[in-house]
Amino acid sequence: MECFLEKMDTVLSGLISPGDKIVVGVSGGADSIALLHVLQQISKTKKYSLVVAHINHMARGEDSYCDAEFVKGVAEKLGLSFYLKEIDVGKERFQLKQSFQEAARLIRYQFLDEILEIVGGNKIALGHSADDQVETILMNIIRGTGLKGLTGIPQVRSNIIRPFLEINRVELESYLEENRISFRNDSSNNNRKYLRNRVRHDLIPHLESFNPGFKKNLQEMSGIVREDDGLLSQMTRDIFKQSILIQEENEKQFSWNIGDFLSNPVALRHRLVRETFYQITGDMLGISAHHVREVVNLFESPKAGKTLNIPRGIKVTCSYDSVFFEQLVENARKDASGNKTFSKSILIPGFTELTDDQFRVQTQILEEKREFSSLNPNMQAFLDLEKTGLSIKARFFRAGDRFRPLGMLGNKKLKSFFIDNKIPKFIRSRIPILTNDKDDIIWVYGQRIAHFCRVTDKTRKILFVQGNRTINY
Repeated sequence: MECFLEKMDTVLSGLISPGDKIVVGVSGGADSIALLHVLQQISKTKKYSLVVAHINHMARGEDSYCDAEFVKGVAEKLGLSFYLKEIDVGKERFQLKQSFQEAARLIRYQFLDEILEIVGGNKIALGHSADDQVETILMNIIRGTGLKGLTGIPQVRSNIIRPFLEINRVELESYLEENRISFRNDSSNNNRKYLRNRVRHDLIPHLESFNPGFKKNLQEMSGIVREDDGLLSQMTRDIFKQSILIQEENEKQFSWNIGDFLSNPVALRHRLVRETFYQITGDMLGISAHHVREVVNLFESPKAGKTLNIPRGIKVTCSYDSVFFEQLVENARKDASGNKTFSKSILIPGFTELTDDQFRVQTQILEEKREFSSLNPNMQAFLDLEKTGLSIKARFFRAGDRFRPLGMLGNKKLKSFFIDNKIPKFIRSRIPILTNDKDDIIWVYGQRIAHFCRVTDKTRKILFVQGNRTINY
C-alpha cells in the first residue's frame, strides 16, 4: 500500500497544487472509490480540498438509488460535501438524439461542470484507469479512427484530471482489498449489448492470447502516437491562425481561401477542417469523419454555390475562390414581430441600427459639393438628395429586384448583378439595400449606387450615407 500511495503522490504532484478545490466524480465503482480515498489520504499533505459528486442515471431500478446512498455515505464518513443529481438518461437520450452511454456521458460532464461552478472549484477528478484507456483505443479502432483516436483518453483536458490513467484496474482493486474499502459492482458492466463490455470481456482476452503484454504495448504505442499527434496539432493551429479569415461581425463565421487551403499537405487538410469546426462549436460532438471528408472534397473539387449542411447547425458554402463556414442562428434581420420581410426607415440625418448585431448606418445632408477622393465604396455612398428623397428605407434582397447600376445603360436583375460580381449566394441575403419611397433601389450596400441618384453638376444637396462595417465574402 505504501508503495502505491508513494507512486500516486508523485503522479498527483504534477496534477494538483496546494489550494486547489476538486470535484471528484464518484459512481461507487472500484475505480472512483479508490480515487476518492487516495485523494483524501494525500490531501492531508498536499493541502487541497475535495467535494463529491454523483449522478443517478435511474437506469437500474433500485440499484441506482442504492449506489447514490452508498456514495453519500462514503462522502459523509470522509467529512466531504456531497452533491447528487437524479436524471432519467433513458428518456433524455431521445431528446439528445444519442445512444444511452453517450447521453449519460454528456449529462455527467455537464453536471460536474455545474457543481464545479457552484462550489467555486477549479478541477474535476475522474477515475479512468489504464484499462479504460486500452478499451477506448480499441473502440476507436473498431469505429474507424485517425491518429487522434489512437491517443486515447488525455490525462489532462481543460480542468479535468485523470490521476489513474496509467494505473491498472487490478492494482486499484488490490489497494481497496488491502484497506478493506468496499465499493459497488455495476451489473450493467457485464451487459454485452454495450461495445465497451464486449471489448473488455471478449476482445481483450482474445488479443492477450496472442501476446500477454498486449495492453502494455498498446499503452506505449498510444504514448508515441500522442507525441506525433501533438506536433501535428500545433502545426494545424499555427496554420489556422495564419490563414483563416474571421468575419468581423460574427466570430462563429470563418472563410478559407481555396488556394491557401490546398497549398497545405494532404495530411493536414482534414485536421484544418476539424480545427475550423472546433473553433465554431467548441467540440466535435456529432461531427464525423464523413462530414470532414465531405468538406475536404468541396475544397478539392470546388463548385460555386454548393452548400453542405453539417450537424450542429453548421453550413459550409463554396464561393468562387473561398469556402465559408458558419453556424446558423436565428435570423437577425427579423423585426420585433418576427417578420422576415424586414424593412426599416432610415433617420436623416442621424444613426439607424439596421440589425440586432449592431449593423448601423449614419446619414448626413451636405449643402455644398466636396471632393470625393476619400470615398470608400465598401462603406460610403454620396447620393443626390432631390432624387432619393427623405423617405429612405433599408431592407434585404427580394426575388425580382431590379435596378440600374451606376454607369450602366439599362436595368439589371439584382440577382444577375450579384452573379456578375461573384457575390456568394449565402451572402446576398445579408447585404442591406437602401430604397426610396417607391421601393426603387438607390444603393446596394458596399456594391453600387443606382444611376438615377448619382451626384452631378446639377446636384444641390447631397445625401451622404456611411455604414459601420464591410460585408466580407
